[in-house]
Amino acid sequence: MADDPEFDGFYLYGSYFLTGENRTYSASNGAFDRVKPKANFQLTEDGWGAWEIGLRFSTIDLSDGGINGGEADNYTAGLNWYLNPNVRWMANYVYSDIENREDVNDDSINIIQTRFQIDF
Repeated sequence: MADDPEFDGFYLYGSYFLTGENRTYSASNGAFDRVKPKANFQLTEDGWGAWEIGLRFSTIDLSDGGINGGEADNYTAGLNWYLNPNVRWMANYVYSDIENREDVNDDSINIIQTRFQIDF
């Protein structure tokens, strides 16, 4: 129905810490705790922080009931560097495949993203 469209999507994500850390879950907070590197990054000593690689697949379908919002599949490869529990640098490569949009030809997009985050 045009007055009650339904859209759907999902994603799958997995990651692995190259330096042996893990991501702990706090049931009392209902969230993941921050990553604590085994050895914080230090130029003067053997501390390289925590390194994590990740892969993600996401898909969304925004077409229903006369709305042609299109479909997109995204494939992401990422690298996270946790210098210490409060500082993280992230880099992602995303390949996005877009189809069935009314106003745009079917196409693919290559994206490189980076972010430096300080969190206290």
